[in-house]
Amino acid sequence: MGEAALGSFLVVGFTLHNLTEGIGIASPLVKRKNTLLTFIGLAALAGLPAVAGTWIGAFAFSPQWAALFLGIGSGAILQVIVEVGAYLVRTAQKTQGNWFSTASLAGFSAGLVVMYLTAFFVNV
Repeated sequence: MGEAALGSFLVVGFTLHNLTEGIGIASPLVKRKNTLLTFIGLAALAGLPAVAGTWIGAFAFSPQWAALFLGIGSGAILQVIVEVGAYLVRTAQKTQGNWFSTASLAGFSAGLVVMYLTAFFVNV
């Protein structure tokens, strides 16, 4: 029962994450006229590597490949951290404020709390 609840919770979390990420990626496209083929191509570019990676990982597991792809994933996470940090600094410079604002601290803390609480649902 706990595993099903955790799975459902993670699906909702991933959906919310991907929705907000998708809006940020697609918003520049709103300013120009795009064809349906453009959106299909962008959806395929964004989604098909995940499908292929899932199939490869499920059917052909190897510790060496796992280490390689986990390293790539870790690099991607580091890139997001660097980009978000740079964005916070740029925004603070424009507004003459501090990059370490109450809102950024609250968001970071909320993320840690959610991550910590979901760890209780995982059976080790």
